[in-house]
Amino acid sequence: MALPDSESGTSGAHCFLPTPPFAETKRLARKYGCDIAVPNGPGIGNVLMFTRAVEELARASGRRLKILTAPLNPSVGLIMGEEPYPLWKENPFVSNIVNGDELDRSAIININKEQDNVVQFGHMIENICFHYGIRPRNIRPSLFLSNQEMRWAIDQLADLPRPIICLHPYGTSSPLPDHPWNTHKWLQLCGHLSEKGSLLELGKVGSDNKKLPTFRKNTNLREMMALVWASDMFIGFDSSIAHVATAFQIPAIVLWEPHQKLFIEERWQVGFAPAALSRWGYPQNKNIFLLGTVTMPSLN
Repeated sequence: MALPDSESGTSGAHCFLPTPPFAETKRLARKYGCDIAVPNGPGIGNVLMFTRAVEELARASGRRLKILTAPLNPSVGLIMGEEPYPLWKENPFVSNIVNGDELDRSAIININKEQDNVVQFGHMIENICFHYGIRPRNIRPSLFLSNQEMRWAIDQLADLPRPIICLHPYGTSSPLPDHPWNTHKWLQLCGHLSEKGSLLELGKVGSDNKKLPTFRKNTNLREMMALVWASDMFIGFDSSIAHVATAFQIPAIVLWEPHQKLFIEERWQVGFAPAALSRWGYPQNKNIFLLGTVTMPSLN
């Protein structure tokens, strides 16, 4: 709504109210007969932020929900042959998934664009739930495994002495090669931790291999989730695996490299990088910032 010229204070100028959070997202959900619409990217963590809202809405309404989304399509994190909706599989709060790409290819694009169009006053889970009129019971994603997946994970790790410490020294916000926590510090950490338990390193087929002295397991997304669930502790960079560990309430130490995180955040949300930890970190985890001077990546 434009203010009259007399109220705007400038002849011929107009002041427009901002678009309400999730306005188009909610409209598309109603249009296609769904209870809620959720993004399918650009990162796995982005989608995981909405799993809690789906659970809370389903609990509040007393029924399972029909959700509008599209096959998971993050910029990194998947391998060939992944199932289309791995983060929603086994979720008892979801009755049906409507593929927005099959209805209107612009729909999921608009939903993805609006996922950050919320008041940035707290953690992303709180921010999302606030605009759906609900309060999250827990600040963690809502993920579920089948009995078969849990049995598989336990069997995979059966020969490793407990405790099993899950390591993930990778991720889009992990340090660059000139940073000591790219490889050198991980080698030191592995030497220290090897006396305390078994080291399980998770990765995907074709990903970087830092040749750490660990039991390395290449997995798809659902297998990774199950192995994290079966572990006793997680140590790694801010990544999808850190979100999964938090979802399963695994004690987690999450490393944050502020220079690289600043670079990543500013590409997507200019001006919000300083609040990255409060929006994406979990207070129940031990969050550690890696301080020091490193070479900033080029923006070109």
